[in-house]
Amino acid sequence: MSSWMIDVEMVLMYLALLAAVGVSVWSAWRSVRMRGKSTGIVNNIPVARIAYGSAALLLVSLVLTFLLGSSEPMMINGVRYAETFWLKVSDMFIITAIVLFVVAAMAAVFGMSGYNRKLK
Repeated sequence: MSSWMIDVEMVLMYLALLAAVGVSVWSAWRSVRMRGKSTGIVNNIPVARIAYGSAALLLVSLVLTFLLGSSEPMMINGVRYAETFWLKVSDMFIITAIVLFVVAAMAAVFGMSGYNRKLK
């Protein structure tokens, strides 16, 4: 593979990352701006509370899993990886994804159980 193709791929990856971050920021800004006009309850479901709870769970999970993540060096395919920050970041994303999947599964089971109707 020639070096100019690698350069083109790197530029495209950076453009894709920039576009993803831009769309995420725009979406969050628009969501916060629009939320102020609504009551926060749609069809008797507290959507504002669920959204804020989900965002808080994500942020707390990211911070805790970064702090508790392992920074022990790894050998992968004969290459030693010892960069503490990136080891912790990779642990952070993996463990946070697992935590969020488990919470989503528990919420789905709770919703299907019918027990939430008995709480009211």
